[in-house]
Amino acid sequence: MLARRSKRAILAFAGLLLFVAVLLAVTGRYFQAVEEKRRLEEEKATLKQGEEFFFTVERRTLERERRFPAAVDPWLVASVPAEVTGRVSEVKVEAGSLVRKGDPLVLLDDEIAASDYRRASAKLEELQRLLGEAEILGQSKVVSRTQVESVRAEARQADAEEDVTRARLEDHTIRAPFGGSVAERLVQIGEAVNVNQPVVRLVDTSRLRVVFYVNERDVASFPAGTTVRLRLPSAPGQVYMVPVVHVARASDEATRLFRVEGELANADLALRGGLSGEATATIALYTDQLFIPTACARLEGAGAYVLRVRQGEGGPESVRIQVGEEVDGFYPVLEGLAAGDRLLVR
Repeated sequence: MLARRSKRAILAFAGLLLFVAVLLAVTGRYFQAVEEKRRLEEEKATLKQGEEFFFTVERRTLERERRFPAAVDPWLVASVPAEVTGRVSEVKVEAGSLVRKGDPLVLLDDEIAASDYRRASAKLEELQRLLGEAEILGQSKVVSRTQVESVRAEARQADAEEDVTRARLEDHTIRAPFGGSVAERLVQIGEAVNVNQPVVRLVDTSRLRVVFYVNERDVASFPAGTTVRLRLPSAPGQVYMVPVVHVARASDEATRLFRVEGELANADLALRGGLSGEATATIALYTDQLFIPTACARLEGAGAYVLRVRQGEGGPESVRIQVGEEVDGFYPVLEGLAAGDRLLVR
């Protein structure tokens, strides 16, 4: 008997909970409907206050722009190395020095190399003399053709040895691989250097490399030849037009962004390498496209809603539309409205 009474009590309690839940749901919907009605009444009242709260849908031509942080680097950068071991006998440049391609930068002690070259040159000269005599004697049949060819072979070998010693001697003068300016001198007079040890850091700023990164959605907007506008904090008020010369075929593994490079002429060396700036590019051009202010739309999920004014005395109706990305405070309307529709500005 007691168990039967417990079951009845449990069932009664469950029924009470269900009744309360239904009552709360109905009450919530009621207050939601009241709030929606109040909001519409306020919007209707706003509509009656003045024309400045309306917007008439119209066609426009607008550009969508994006701004990207940009690095402005020297076009070429090289740490010029020594080709041979040796001791620094003279440094021809200092930081900031302007050089042309082939100008000497650093000299290494070349006494031994010069001696080897003189010895090889003397040997070559002697063998060339002997070859000349052998050829004359060969024509007279005094010496055999084999003997003449042997002297000629020795002369060729001596010529090759002279080339090697000349190149080794020339390597003791470290020259600029391109024209530019010295960013840093890395050795001192008297210092011993090894093969491949950098002695000077050289940069070419007659052209500058403008580098910025774009995402996969925008990368197609940068074919070669596209021009971007560059602004630099170091040159306020100046706008530089920079053509794009290279776009990476693969994104960076860490950031998933694509590297874009532009070339900025700087023949007068007015700009320095290593600057930072901002590149502005036109990502999309909308021609004769419907636009509405962002204040007219309420984004929701993949679409948006606007309040369109009905003809007659009826209040505004909620209309679902499709819009593109914002352009200077406006959305391009892709679907759902027509030119001449009047919208409530929220």
